Amino acid sequence: MEHRSKSMRDVVGILQRRKLPMLLVAISIAFAGVTLAFVLPASYRSTATILIEEQEIPSDIVRSAITTYADQRIETIKQQIMTRSTLWRIVEQYGLYSSLRKNSPTEEVLARFTKDIRVDVINAKVIDKRTQSATQATIAFTLAYDGESPDITQKVANELTSLFLGENLKSRERHANETTAFLKRESEQL
Repeated sequence: MEHRSKSMRDVVGILQRRKLPMLLVAISIAFAGVTLAFVLPASYRSTATILIEEQEIPSDIVRSAITTYADQRIETIKQQIMTRSTLWRIVEQYGLYSSLRKNSPTEEVLARFTKDIRVDVINAKVIDKRTQSATQATIAFTLAYDGESPDITQKVANELTSLFLGENLKSRERHANETTAFLKRESEQL
């Protein structure tokens, strides 16, 4: 058997002979894509990116009252915010999932709401000031909500962002008050 290499003329000949089947496949795929775009409901995503800043006072002068890692703090705040009562208040306040609320129990509505909320951390390589070596650190996190209406989706994402920032502020205040109380007790003993 003799192997002969295909020339450009052979390839063009194959394409001309197979023109109709290829055209039918391309039209079918295009039609399926357009149909799918019109049949599926619109979905919108609103995302907030929250930067995690270092304390402004150098740590050699005053040690931070917050000693946990950013990932742990984000997860802790997420657990404090994603309570049943807080989520249900948001669902009712913005009228989310109205058709699902008519036919399904509260737990199913809350499960859907929780599924539509995403919290993702953003990591980057940074130089550790103490060891002067490159290390992976969480520098920010994104909070996203997927919804069916652009206005409501943005409002819900803003509400969730405000809750995250408010809970972080309360947590930092609580830690600062505990540190202040401890330092007062220590100074009184001295």
